[in-house]
Amino acid sequence: MKNLSKLFVLFLVVPFVAVGAGNALGAGNYPEKPITLIVQSSAGGGSDIFARTLAAAIQKEKLLPKPIVVENKPGGSGGIAYAYVAGKKKDPYYILTTTPSFLTTPLLGMTPVGLKDFTPIANFAFDEFMLMVGVGSKFKSLNEIVAYAKANPKKITIGGTQFGGSDSIAIYLFEKAAGVQFNYIVFNSGGEVNAALLGGHVDMASTNPGEALELYNAGKVKILGVLSEKRLAGAPEIPTMKEQGINALFVQNRGLTAPADIPADARMILEQAFFKYIQTDVFKKYCKDNMLSEAWMNGSDFGRFLEEWKGKYAVILNDMGVMKKK
Repeated sequence: MKNLSKLFVLFLVVPFVAVGAGNALGAGNYPEKPITLIVQSSAGGGSDIFARTLAAAIQKEKLLPKPIVVENKPGGSGGIAYAYVAGKKKDPYYILTTTPSFLTTPLLGMTPVGLKDFTPIANFAFDEFMLMVGVGSKFKSLNEIVAYAKANPKKITIGGTQFGGSDSIAIYLFEKAAGVQFNYIVFNSGGEVNAALLGGHVDMASTNPGEALELYNAGKVKILGVLSEKRLAGAPEIPTMKEQGINALFVQNRGLTAPADIPADARMILEQAFFKYIQTDVFKKYCKDNMLSEAWMNGSDFGRFLEEWKGKYAVILNDMGVMKKK
């Protein structure tokens, strides 16, 4: 009889513990501890600046009851960070910076995880791509570059990061739209690309505004065109490629995802906090200072965006000849 009583108590306790554990991740208590924001690249890069600006504002404006702590896990074109966060399934205390490599790295076969292993939380902005040359370059316009490249295929060198990554995709789309071919030179980082351009080791470079802003303001580089629908708000004097007759469009999104299957109420709390963040002066200044375009998407919209671009990247990477064969 005593054993039966103990067993009955045990049956009562187990559901209670399970419910308690569930509530610990629920809307009533979440977050009860700091949230770790994993950045897929090194400190000082665009994703790192995005993450640290957000984390500081969340704490300053008290948008969440607990702080967001930024942790960098670079390597493998983001693959190390993606696999790490994917391994935290159901845990809402981990979130991840999400840029195009979040989709292209799995497509390139550089990580076993993919979109199904994550929960889209929100997108915040678009980071445009543009083409720049050194201030002393013999090329003064986009038309000059296109004319020379058509007459001299693969003679013009252009610097960028990993082939199959965002830089190379932007240039591929430019080549396809203009009917030209460049000699793409791979570097380890945007900083190395800029150094190579300034040193005259490459003729042109593919870059984001944030990576080139300081050089542009210092008069060391000339930006010939932006791969966007509209001119940059922070540099309205720079024409788009489309204005110049080259219909090449490409943007780098800046968003956040979490591991798969996190509680719905935790996802909602994060989404609401981040929506409040994009209305702050800090976010507005971040976008202006880094020439980003505001592009808010809630979790559902961001999920559809990621699915759409996963398909687009698959086509582009296949055309480029770098898609992993299954």
